[in-house]
Amino acid sequence: MTIKKRLFHRGYIVENSTGLTSDWKTVKGMINNIKKSVDWWCETKAFMPPERFDTHRQTMKSSLIAHSEQYKGIVLRNDNGKNNEWYALVRGQLVKGDLVSIKKYLDKAITF
Repeated sequence: MTIKKRLFHRGYIVENSTGLTSDWKTVKGMINNIKKSVDWWCETKAFMPPERFDTHRQTMKSSLIAHSEQYKGIVLRNDNGKNNEWYALVRGQLVKGDLVSIKKYLDKAITF
């Protein structure tokens, strides 16, 4: 006889009938990720699988591909790691392109 563990979270019952910490009824995953999935559903009415909330994987990906650089007092950013997708805000305007082109533009546009 197995004991079913039930958890009530934001109006939804989440059930574990196998005893495994990563096996919950209707969706499989760790309980923290399932709670985040239920929270997402309550706030947006869109389903997001619990594995999408794996924080270790997301922080490693974002830290590997995000870059920023300071040039003449302006922060140049690249969120995805591609060479031609750098951007910066210059005097309230968005400047996009590759790093070399943005630096050339800043050399011409900004005089101190």
